[in-house]
This record gives sequence, structure tokens and C-alpha cells, in this order.
Amino acid sequence: MNYLSHYYIDNQKGNYYFNAALFLPDFARNYVKHFTNTFTDFTQEEQNLLAGCLAHYQADKTFHPSAFFNLYNTAIVEEINQFVPLAHLPRKWFLGHILTEMLIDRLIVKQMPEICHQFYHDLAQIDTKILHAYVSRFSFKNADPFIQHFRHFCDTKYLFGYALDESFVYSLTRVYAHTTKTDITLNDKMLVKQLVNFIEQKYFNEPMTILAALKTVFHTQ
Repeated sequence: MNYLSHYYIDNQKGNYYFNAALFLPDFARNYVKHFTNTFTDFTQEEQNLLAGCLAHYQADKTFHPSAFFNLYNTAIVEEINQFVPLAHLPRKWFLGHILTEMLIDRLIVKQMPEICHQFYHDLAQIDTKILHAYVSRFSFKNADPFIQHFRHFCDTKYLFGYALDESFVYSLTRVYAHTTKTDITLNDKMLVKQLVNFIEQKYFNEPMTILAALKTVFHTQ
């Protein structure tokens, strides 16, 4: 799942460090390979951060093999494969994977913006010195730039941009290009926007039903 989806599924009201950590394994992937319970001297805040990270891993473990994910991911990958104007793009399965996850976040932002407001509110309660100390325990490099990135993420609140086509496509293609080392042209972005709009109209035209179905993936376990 993507950032906001993890929060939507697992957030605990008032447990700010736990909630902040729900997106941490993905957000800190350039600094930490895996957050594990390898220390015996965690502070209470660090224990809550660890619990949030572990909840993230469990949610992904439940989500990715689910019928829900398979249904939408299979359909989206098939649409990408059949979209001739983007035939030149490599690793279409990866584009389909991240698009599936990001489209769910986009649904949340568009249909339930209060969730996004709550997400950023909870992040704002975090003491970055505590977050820095926690990430530094696991990081394979200096965590100072990570904290700068975290602060920028909190200040810009860019997830709200998922509601806008141009911002969403920018975020999607940025992740895809960075991971696959693929050059994405302006024309490619225009074509991706066209494809995203088509997929949404075809498969995501009942947003609240989809978000309710997402909840059942976890609440029936």
C-alpha cells in the first residue's frame, strides 16, 4: 500500500508516533532496509515508532496477496500493456503496481480529505529529534538528510496534490522513473495522464465502495 492507505487502515487516534511510523518503511527506504526489534533500550516513543513500522509490514503482507489487490492490479497492468502509445516503457508490471497503490491514496484524498488532514496533523506532533534518533539506529548512512526530507514532506503536504491530475501524474512518473532509471518525456506524462483518467473511469467509478472493500481486506483477517 501507499502512504495514506496505511494510515487509513491502521491509524490509532492520539498515538502520533505509531501513526507517523505507518508510512516510515517506505518513506525511509533510502536510509533503512528494515526496521526490526533489535534493541532493548527503546524509549516509549521509539517503541511506538517500531510498532507502527511492524504494522506497516503486516499490512503489506496482508494486502499484496489479497483478492482486492489482485483484482485491480491485474486489470491495471493489462490496460497498461494494451496502451500502445506507452509500449516503449519497460517494467510495465511495476508501473501497474505503484499506480494501483497510488490510485487508492488518490481516492482517499478526493473522497475523504479529512483523512489526509489528520495524517499531516499527526506528523506535525512528532519531535524530529526523537525520529532522527530512531531512524539513526537502523540507518546505513547519515540520517540528517532524511529529517530534512521529512520536514519538507510535512511542510508541502504534497499528498493533497494527488487530487490534481498533473500533480498525481508527476508523483507517479517520478517514482517510476527513479526506480526503473527510465527517462519520462513531457509527452509520456500526457499519455500517462490520459491512461490514468481512463482507468479511473473504468475501474474506480465507485470510490466509497472501493474504500469500504479495502477495509474488509484487513478487518476479516
